[in-house]
Amino acid sequence: MTNPPSAPLSVIDICNLALAKLGEAPLLLLDPNGCPASRLCYLHYHPTRREVLVVNRWAFATTVATLHGNPPDATGYHNLVHTLPTDCLRVLEVNSPGWTLRGRSIFCPAATVRLRYIADVEDTTLFDPLFAEALATRLACKLCVPLTGSTTARQLLTEEYNRITLPSAAHFNAVQAHSNDEHPLHKLLNLSADRG
Repeated sequence: MTNPPSAPLSVIDICNLALAKLGEAPLLLLDPNGCPASRLCYLHYHPTRREVLVVNRWAFATTVATLHGNPPDATGYHNLVHTLPTDCLRVLEVNSPGWTLRGRSIFCPAATVRLRYIADVEDTTLFDPLFAEALATRLACKLCVPLTGSTTARQLLTEEYNRITLPSAAHFNAVQAHSNDEHPLHKLLNLSADRG
């Protein structure tokens, strides 16, 4: 049974949103040995979720960690090695100049660094509603040809994702990501008011 409209979306709800875009029947559960739609959702859901997480600075997925450096091994680098958290999908900021990302490690001279990053958020109750819609649309793109055989439908869904759902979700995420006094326009507005 799916959640009522007011409840947070579950994994199966997001998969069913994707299937609805393809005209497919909804699923009750994800089963790697089930019907084709179930198998494909099981296969593609998490990779697609990570893909959509990586492409934007989602407020709900942005987190901070303190990393402590270790001496370099035989890599030939002279900077300290800071291993990324296991849930880090994308590095956003490191509060140390001259840092370099290589594999799953940050190399820089600082003994301790503050890392801001996009985390691999799996809990759907934390998802922004527009992010969930973008994820469902992107998932529909992945499922389209295997389930419908239509490359035209996939192209239309890809255009919807690239031109509508993802930009809309990213825009409203950016709008709510800052308090009013931290928004980049705040200083400009204050300067204008002071000069007026």
